Amino acid sequence: MRSKLVLLFLMCLFSGVICAQERGQRGQGGQRLTTEERVKAQTDRLKKDLELTDVQYDSVKKINLKYAKKAEEIFRNNQTDAANNREVFQKNQEEQSKELKTVLTEAQYKKYEEQLKARRERGGNRGQGQRPQREN
Repeated sequence: MRSKLVLLFLMCLFSGVICAQERGQRGQGGQRLTTEERVKAQTDRLKKDLELTDVQYDSVKKINLKYAKKAEEIFRNNQTDAANNREVFQKNQEEQSKELKTVLTEAQYKKYEEQLKARRERGGNRGQGQRPQREN
């Protein structure tokens, strides 16, 4: 009986983890987010984090949409190896950052770069970076 309860608990725990991972890629209603919805959410976060003005918000949103569509196109035409894809996505990100630099103030851009660096250290958007080593 006790082992059945433990098994039931573990099943509930894992199903919760799986649902949480799927929710990160989906909207509140469970549907996949469109490119425009993802860009709006990303730009909204930047507005809050970087304290963007309304004019900056509009410009940043246009830039984000432009490069999100480019990234989507790269992903759709996934004809090359993973290493090459990484280089292409990285180049796309660098171009986007250059454009954002023309819109943001120096302090905002510095904060933006710090956020990018932290995200890369965590392993990107999905948190799939390397696991920290256990200390014995």
